[in-house]
Amino acid sequence: MAILIPLVFLFSYFFIRKVWFQLRKIRTVGTIERIELGYIRPNLILPEVKVYYKYYFQSGLYFGSGYLNLSDFLPNQEFHVHMGLGENPILYTADSEIITEEHIEHYLLSKGGSVFLYLDPIEPYHSRIDSVNLNSITVPSDLL
Repeated sequence: MAILIPLVFLFSYFFIRKVWFQLRKIRTVGTIERIELGYIRPNLILPEVKVYYKYYFQSGLYFGSGYLNLSDFLPNQEFHVHMGLGENPILYTADSEIITEEHIEHYLLSKGGSVFLYLDPIEPYHSRIDSVNLNSITVPSDLL
């Protein structure tokens, strides 16, 4: 019994701390800088990509990285990825065949160029990717 009471206090402290940190998270938008495919050599491509992003918060520019599935960039679309000749990745979608990692990165960036992030306002350099923003973020121009 003497050990049980300190353990209850310890677990309640960690639970309250976790809830407090989750409640103070802010959801914001970050722009994708680069997308990198995941490989298991010699010839396997992972179904997830590493996303490098940047975001502005208060008066600073912050950078981060995280992982997303390929299916997050291509919702409601069937695709197939494999290694071709010369260790070049090939992405097959319903309407196209995309060869080389640079072209696949450009294709995925055209589908979703930004991500939704959760960040801590006390430590804004700690961020976590929530999802891909598939809507285009554009500013209308009156110059044309």
